[in-house]
Amino acid sequence: MLRRCLIAALVIHCWTAAAQFCEQIEIQYSASDVIDLRTGANRSIEVLVKRRNGTKEDVVDGPIELECRDTFGCYVAKHNKRVHVQLNEDNQWNQTLNVTVVAEFVGYNDLQVFCNGSILPESSYRLRILRSEYEHRVAMVFTIFITVFVISITFLMGTQLELARIKGIMRRPIGPFTGFFCQFFIMPAIGFGLASFVIPEDQTAIRFALFAASCSPGGGKSSFWTIIYSGNLDLSVSMTFTQTMAALFMMPLYIYTFGQHFFSERVQVPFDHILESLMTLIIPSIAGMIFISYKKHLVEKFNRWIKIATWASTILTTIFGIYANWYVIHLFRWHIILAGCALPWSGYVLAYCIAYVTQQNHRERITIAIETGIQNIGISMIMLMWSLPEPEVDLALVMPLTIILATDKPLMLIWMIRKCCCRNGSVVEDVYKVDPKALAEPESKETEEKAEAVKLEDIQINT
Repeated sequence: MLRRCLIAALVIHCWTAAAQFCEQIEIQYSASDVIDLRTGANRSIEVLVKRRNGTKEDVVDGPIELECRDTFGCYVAKHNKRVHVQLNEDNQWNQTLNVTVVAEFVGYNDLQVFCNGSILPESSYRLRILRSEYEHRVAMVFTIFITVFVISITFLMGTQLELARIKGIMRRPIGPFTGFFCQFFIMPAIGFGLASFVIPEDQTAIRFALFAASCSPGGGKSSFWTIIYSGNLDLSVSMTFTQTMAALFMMPLYIYTFGQHFFSERVQVPFDHILESLMTLIIPSIAGMIFISYKKHLVEKFNRWIKIATWASTILTTIFGIYANWYVIHLFRWHIILAGCALPWSGYVLAYCIAYVTQQNHRERITIAIETGIQNIGISMIMLMWSLPEPEVDLALVMPLTIILATDKPLMLIWMIRKCCCRNGSVVEDVYKVDPKALAEPESKETEEKAEAVKLEDIQINT
């Protein structure tokens, strides 16, 4: 019994001493600013342990532990994790620790100091972890690739534009106006709602990227899917052109009004960067129109090239995008996937319903729905890559990449289902369409010649 009491008393004494030690020290860092680290590299951080003011003990000693808040993003080297601190008159009650931190994954993290199992107050130090030098160079190449890809596809789309066709569509502008309303009122409203209520508040860069993507004009592969679903191609091409021109005003308007809700000290987009991004759409479109006006015999050839380029660019962008942004896979969370799917998919449904209310025919409803749901996300990616610093741009890109991967999946699924279901149905339909006369035995050649001779005699008699 006495032994148990002694052990309990010893435990209480040790715990009390540890608690007193934690109250007697404070942590300071030599560098006041946020430290940048590249993934795969390590860096030594000076941590100053001081005796707190008002402490009267001559000797303050005890253990502390250092660790990153998220050990997936970084970790403290083993020889620095647990340190015994001893503050006395000889070191003027100050002890400097050189802590080695190894960066593992992009994003923001914190170096934290633990004492007696709890985080010391005001002991967290902000760490900004960037891509490695190699990954950074690959990302720069990917930025150039995306820019060239957007310019090339937009030029090809411009070759399908004719002012006469656009004027013909605009004579009955209900369809284009419906598409404009869906693209620049419905989609930004959906994006703002998803960014505000689905994405956590601390993920400012991702929230802004989602809203910027929702403000993008229609385009991309919309004309391709319009052809697949037998929509109105003239309306699709006209909407792509007019919305691209309208984006020159609408996109900056939204970003500098509602978009400021998601701005922070490091998440801001200069106005000239928005204009430069939009110029990658407008100038190639106009250049394509001018070029094809002098080479009209190439319209059909360019039309075939668009289909090939669309599939090829989709495959290459997906492969290169995954390689250049492999880290994005680790950033996928349920709220990011939900928002990335909800934006284009709800755009399809709401645009089709609004087109139905405005009494558009089925072909135009399909076209408006496709044009609204398939946005030119490449323009928002270019804007983000040109404007945001690291690691904000690395974190923000997860949103447009998710949207790109999710956008056309319902269209592909419906197309495959229709193909499978209509394959059997088409056979039955063809059987019923067979001319009964074709089932009879063919007449001999002599009979056919006699019939022709009779017809000639009748004609001669009548004349």
